[in-house]
Amino acid sequence: MLARSKVLWLVISLMLLSLACSLFEGTPTPAPTTTPAPVVATATSEPVAPPATSTPKPTALPTALPTATTVAKGTELQIINNSGTDIWYLFVSPSDADDWGDDQLGGDTIPAGSSYTVTGIADGVYDVQARDADDNAIQTVWGLEIAGSVTQVIEEQALMLEVYNGGYRVIAHLFVSPVESETWGDDVLQGSTISPDETFTLEGLAAGAYDMQVENEDGEIIETVYNVSIDSYYYWNVVGKADLPSNAVLRFEDDFTDNRNSWGDSSSEGVVYNAPAGGEFCIDIIADQLTAWEWYEPFRPDQFVAEVACKAPEDSDASCGLGFGPDGDNLYWFEVSPSDQTYALFLLMNDEWQDNLVGWTESKNIYPDGWNYLSIERMDGMFSVFINGVLQASVESDHFTTGRIGLGGSTYDQGNVRVCLDNLRVWRLE
Repeated sequence: MLARSKVLWLVISLMLLSLACSLFEGTPTPAPTTTPAPVVATATSEPVAPPATSTPKPTALPTALPTATTVAKGTELQIINNSGTDIWYLFVSPSDADDWGDDQLGGDTIPAGSSYTVTGIADGVYDVQARDADDNAIQTVWGLEIAGSVTQVIEEQALMLEVYNGGYRVIAHLFVSPVESETWGDDVLQGSTISPDETFTLEGLAAGAYDMQVENEDGEIIETVYNVSIDSYYYWNVVGKADLPSNAVLRFEDDFTDNRNSWGDSSSEGVVYNAPAGGEFCIDIIADQLTAWEWYEPFRPDQFVAEVACKAPEDSDASCGLGFGPDGDNLYWFEVSPSDQTYALFLLMNDEWQDNLVGWTESKNIYPDGWNYLSIERMDGMFSVFINGVLQASVESDHFTTGRIGLGGSTYDQGNVRVCLDNLRVWRLE
């Protein structure tokens, strides 16, 4: 899970405009707590697939190796480099540690065909990773028992992607594209298919970050994941986008090509609600540590599905949000942070944020550089959240018999951001 420090601040409540969709609300952004285990997935309607992403920043390596309490005399690890690639970084971390720790080479390298000995290691079970000059993993060795003198040969590791079809649709097309590519490239299935409960294995990938997409035989997207780091073995359980409930009836939609529903064109302290323009409804959140939204309220559903497309600025900590509740003091608030591919679900009760229903959790279904579809569903006592059609989590919903739909966004350490929304749709479950 990727976590961010998200601190609560001032609550803002906004004003009713003259027409149905015109009440604005604002409240301090909630702070995260412990993350519950997310529920495995399935989702709503189909978003338009964005292109493959741009090159991500390399994942930062952890910096602190846990301090050994006892060091066995003569304990050492000899590394023999048979990979054909110079080793620039070597990490030796206890298998139960949460990070890789310090680089054991300290600026040295292990040329191809050479060896290097690491001393002063306490007896135990370790994970070992060798990296090249570009910070790509050459090989990762898991669960190596070190006691006395141990030798480990580093070979060039064959990277492997395993795709398991955990949904009900037949996968007819699979695309695996480097994030820096502007196209999806060739279909790696080459005419074969992956039926439900079947697995497909792809070998020979170069280490790096990839976007991946699967489609059915008609070219319809089943699921997409973004910015997936592959440096050894990666397992992708394709659940796919969920279908709408059979009793869902579309009651409202707005593509913001005009302002017939009287959105925005107003401001409050720290927030400017712009009237729709260019097919988008945008909110400028000037203040930091602020959550701001506008209500949609032609009717107050009890069981429903609501969906909106949202875009937050790249390289910012701003989040997109979609909520449900009776008023500005009581709200379920689903938030997606594109920059670090995380989401969370908050609960506001009597103007106070409660313990997070779902703490900040990583999801590779989040597109980091553009539009994402956020969906919420309330049905049969459960409140569920979806990203780009794929179910992320469900929690019991025993608050608020009916409510309105709120859409907007949040700031954290950075203010002066613009969150834009499009294609709002609300279905009532009848």
